[in-house]
Amino acid sequence: MSMKIGQIKGIPIRLHFTLLVTFILISWTITTRFSPVIYPELATIEYWITGVMGAFILFFSVLLHELGHSLLAKKYGLNVREIILFIFGGVSNIEDLDIVGGQKETSRKALADFRKEIKIAVAGPITSFAIASILAITLFVLSQLNLRIDFAFNRILEIVLIYGSIVNVVLGIFNLIPAFPLDGGRILRAIIAYRKKNYEKGTMIAVRIGIIISYAFMATGFIIMFLGDIFAGVWILIIGWFLNNGAQSYKSQYELSSLLSGIKLRDIMNTNIIFMKESITINEALANYFNKYSKDSFPILDDRNRLMGIVTFKEARNIPENVRADTWVKEIMVPESDLILMQEDGSADEALMKMIKKPVKRIFVCDIDRRLLGLVSKTDIMNIASEKSQYLKIIKK
Repeated sequence: MSMKIGQIKGIPIRLHFTLLVTFILISWTITTRFSPVIYPELATIEYWITGVMGAFILFFSVLLHELGHSLLAKKYGLNVREIILFIFGGVSNIEDLDIVGGQKETSRKALADFRKEIKIAVAGPITSFAIASILAITLFVLSQLNLRIDFAFNRILEIVLIYGSIVNVVLGIFNLIPAFPLDGGRILRAIIAYRKKNYEKGTMIAVRIGIIISYAFMATGFIIMFLGDIFAGVWILIIGWFLNNGAQSYKSQYELSSLLSGIKLRDIMNTNIIFMKESITINEALANYFNKYSKDSFPILDDRNRLMGIVTFKEARNIPENVRADTWVKEIMVPESDLILMQEDGSADEALMKMIKKPVKRIFVCDIDRRLLGLVSKTDIMNIASEKSQYLKIIKK
């Protein structure tokens, strides 16, 4: 669940709902643990102002960090879908060479572009270090102007600048940890893949190293909690959990994509399609399709069998009974522009990624003239992946 707040250079910026939790925690941490160390004599309201301003600085810094990745990726011709700010910072959704499975052609391209992956990965930490430098220089200039302790505002500003400088250095260093999917993990993946001349092997080694590092963070968190610092221990434990969850999730996605590699939609699509023509009414649709076949939706085709859209049971049922006989299904259909259409030579792993991102229940397989050839559901794709996994286990025995 996320909300779009704007876009920069054509890149949508979205806020995840978990950001609110982190914002409150960061504000509270700055207010109660950071600001009083620098200026013990401030009023409570002044501490809370530093907390809120510091939290804004942190997430603005995270946004700039992710823009560092995204803008360089766009310069290299890669598609950046979006930037999402969430509970543990941010992520740039770059349509690069991730989750490519065992496709040999894509793997060769990945090996050829390993320097680009390193540059894109390191662009974020460099951005963070640059922000830290700018904030530190600003703090130094203000100190030379003797403005530090004259007014409460100046003291608040000094605290925020100190916090911003420190947190950006930490952000840059943290992201260079060689734990996938952090920037350092991506740099490590590119280097291993290039040296071993195998992108898939490089990815899996980097992911496993990331999982090991995540367990080290969690173990450290437990030790620190045991030694008495509950607050710091919990934060380190949560960071370890976040790294572990990210690495495990990426590993699962990558393995699934590898299983689906080489499988085309033509191999798994359902060609036994029950469809409606655009020239039937809602009453006919309910009586002859929904009530008869017990499906939640049907594609609508024109006289040349081109896909026009789909009509759902929910939309059909919502039409008042007294006008159903005079209402055509095409008047309430979801247009094909809102659906996911792919050609029959499209790959199953690409189709699955599209369904996850949309999200939708099925892919409509059409020719170049938009004539419907078949349907592929998420269940179809997961079933073929499961069957291939079982087959590989058998032949390895």
